[in-house]
Amino acid sequence: MTYLDPSSTGTTRTTDRVELLRWPTDARRREELAAGHRPRLLLVGAGVHPPRLDPDEDWIRVPADERDLWTRLRRLAELHDQRRRRPRLSDGSVVDYDSRTAIVSAGEGSVLRPLLDRFGELVRWDELIRTLWPDGGGTTKLAAARVSRLRTRIAPIGLVIHSIRGRGVLLDHGVPPH
Repeated sequence: MTYLDPSSTGTTRTTDRVELLRWPTDARRREELAAGHRPRLLLVGAGVHPPRLDPDEDWIRVPADERDLWTRLRRLAELHDQRRRRPRLSDGSVVDYDSRTAIVSAGEGSVLRPLLDRFGELVRWDELIRTLWPDGGGTTKLAAARVSRLRTRIAPIGLVIHSIRGRGVLLDHGVPPH
């Protein structure tokens, strides 16, 4: 089902599909949707314990206020969109992001992996150095050189690496292309 938000301008965004499921009645359908990483909102009756959730779902006790229901639906749709927009590294050297691709070297891929794992969060220099050189021997200067090469390689696909002086680096969405 696609839901039209009553507070919207009257347009339905089909990419923001969120399924409403009754818990536990629709448990089988929940598993199918979870396998496809489809967002879903569980409608949980009084006296029923909600299940353990994954990032693609939320629950609300019914009966529920309609505004609360729409707020949860919008939040799930927005989170789903954000997760779909996360960059991915495949085969250790192919970066896919927002329908664009970049090829990185094995060394650049080893720098990128921890940044992807903590996308949008600070990765401290000492953590990055330990990841790149587990047996020691790495320095901030060597790590910064690898980050610099990676920064140049991924910029054309809309990704940015921010350096936080003296602390570390952060991989994030770049400015959307015009």
